[in-house]
Amino acid sequence: MPTPLVTSGLDLANHTASGIWKKNIKSGIIGSLTPDDPQIMVGPTDFFTFTSTPKAELVGEGGNKTSHTPAPIKKTSKTYKVQLTKRFSDEVRYADEEYRLSLMEALAGEIATAVSRAIDLVTIHGINPMTGEVAEGVVDYITKSGNGHVINSTSATPEVDLDAAAAALQGSGYVASGLAMDPVYAGVLARTKKSNGDRVFPELGLGFNVERIAGLNAAVSNTVSGSAEFPGAIATGVGAIMADWSAIKWGIARNVPLHLIEYGDPDGAGDLQRTNEIAIRAEAYFGFAILDDDAFAIIKQAQVSA
Repeated sequence: MPTPLVTSGLDLANHTASGIWKKNIKSGIIGSLTPDDPQIMVGPTDFFTFTSTPKAELVGEGGNKTSHTPAPIKKTSKTYKVQLTKRFSDEVRYADEEYRLSLMEALAGEIATAVSRAIDLVTIHGINPMTGEVAEGVVDYITKSGNGHVINSTSATPEVDLDAAAAALQGSGYVASGLAMDPVYAGVLARTKKSNGDRVFPELGLGFNVERIAGLNAAVSNTVSGSAEFPGAIATGVGAIMADWSAIKWGIARNVPLHLIEYGDPDGAGDLQRTNEIAIRAEAYFGFAILDDDAFAIIKQAQVSA
């Protein structure tokens, strides 16, 4: 008879499913375009950055030396905890080893995807992924009012939006490293044609699985617009974000353990013993800091049509 399922202390980052975990975490916008920073810890982490061009001073023989100004700017990352709770029939505990391993691998992928989307949605929109509402505890995020360069698109030719975003970043002294796109916006760009019928961005194909555009790294996800999370009548209008993505510091501050819950009502869906269920819960801590809002150009449209 198989040993009963015990998940207390099982760490997904070191589990057989760690490859799935890492792949799914990196599949998000932030994970794709910005390398994670191992400095991120639970609690505040301070980063120092200079927003001006460093200038060395030529000093003549016997000459005096002066200091470089301005002083560095301090940005502090804040960590956030997210959780995912899944219910199963308690018969899962006594299933064979192969079945339980496949279950753990599937669960690892789902948890990693949920965490990856949470990182995107909190960093880009400041929202609680479960409710689609801006969370009071998120003090800064990319699309927060007053942040970044906002490109309000009124043109039927979306390549003009990209030109405007690039110009805004160049005017602030930044070099764009990547373009994040909502799937609908990526499709619009992919289908944009020149007067001779050739596609403006042939490298986009049909707008799926995009990795490069106009010399920039690219990533596509509906977390850019938040269309799957925001309540029906609310639309952000965000079609794309062009940025120097190194202006974000982020990381997983703590590994993700699985906890087996056998008693009580851990998620408000009823007593586990009464419904003959068990629950498995995973929690993760991640943090991020935006070093300079001017490193982001947000392309917004009132309505993007495919």
